[in-house]
Amino acid sequence: MITSVPKWLVSSGATSAALQELQREVGCLPPSYLNILSLGNGGEVALRISPFTLCLDSAESVLDYWRSGTYTKNGVIVFGGNGGGSLLAFDLHTSGQWPVVCFDPIDPEGSTEVVAPTFEALLELCEET
Repeated sequence: MITSVPKWLVSSGATSAALQELQREVGCLPPSYLNILSLGNGGEVALRISPFTLCLDSAESVLDYWRSGTYTKNGVIVFGGNGGGSLLAFDLHTSGQWPVVCFDPIDPEGSTEVVAPTFEALLELCEET
C-alpha cells in the first residue's frame, strides 16, 4: 500500500463519501486503487510501456462513467485513459483479479490488450519525474 502521495497525483484525495459511493455502486474494487484515490483524486503520469501515459480519473468521474452504462456490457470498469483516445479499465472477467486493460473505445472487443496483471503492477510502471 502506498502511504506517501506520488508527485503525479492531484494534491487532495477523494472524499470518503465519494469512495464509499463508488464501492457501493460498482462493487468490489482493488484496495490499491481505492488507496491511490484516497491520496490523490486523479492525476497523470508517464508509463514505461504502451499506452505510455496513465490519466487517472477522479472517483466522481469513474462513477459518472459507470452510471452512464458505457462499456459495462463489455465487463470493464473504466478508470482513466492515455490522453490520446484509449481507455484504461479493470477487466471484470477474472473474478477478484482486476487485470488492467487498455482499449480503443471505437472497437473495444478488437483492441483490448492487457497492460498489467494488477493495479499494483500498473503503478510499478509509472515513471515519476
